[in-house]
Amino acid sequence: MRIFYTCSYYGKNRYQKYYDLVLRAIQQICVEVISPELGNYLSLLSKQEIAQLGDQNKVHREAIRRGIEWADAVIIEISHEDFQLGHEATIAVQSKKHVLCVSVHENIDNKINLRYFHGTMYNEQNIEGIVAKFVETAQKSLLSERFNLFLSPSQVRYLRESSRKYGLNQSEYLRKLIDQDKIGA
Repeated sequence: MRIFYTCSYYGKNRYQKYYDLVLRAIQQICVEVISPELGNYLSLLSKQEIAQLGDQNKVHREAIRRGIEWADAVIIEISHEDFQLGHEATIAVQSKKHVLCVSVHENIDNKINLRYFHGTMYNEQNIEGIVAKFVETAQKSLLSERFNLFLSPSQVRYLRESSRKYGLNQSEYLRKLIDQDKIGA
C-alpha cells in the first residue's frame, strides 16, 4: 500500500510534534510513504522535469500532485487550516483516492459527505488505530479485480443513461449500486 502524507508548512512551528506523530503512525503500518515531511516526494520528478519547472514553488506543487497520483491513499494532517491542503484533498478525492484528514481540533467527517473522504479528530493515544483502520479501509477499496459481463442492449442503454444522470462512468455506477446493496441502502 502506498500512502502520500502531507501537512501545512505554515503550521510547522505550532504542530510539528503532531505532524511527526501522524508520520510515525503511518510508518509503523509498513506501508510505502512519500511525503514532503520526509523530503522523498521530489524523487517523483526527474532532474530534467525539475529544471524545466524552474521555480521552486512549481517544483513543490508538481511533486505533490505526482505524489497524490502515485499513492493508493492520502493522509493529510489539517490542524493548521490551509487552503492548499484543501486543494490537495480535492485532487485526491477527484482521483478516487481515499483521503484521511486528521486534526487535533475538529472532526470534519460530518462536514464533507463524499465516498472517498474520511476525517477525524485524533490524539496521541488513538492516532495509530485511526491510521491502521483507514489503511485497512483503503486497501479493501483498491480496484484489483477485473470482471467482464454480457448485457442486453436495453441494459446497456439503461446503464449508460443512469451513469450519465449521476455523473459517473458506467463502472463507477455499477460499483455504486453494489456498495449501496451491501449496506442495504
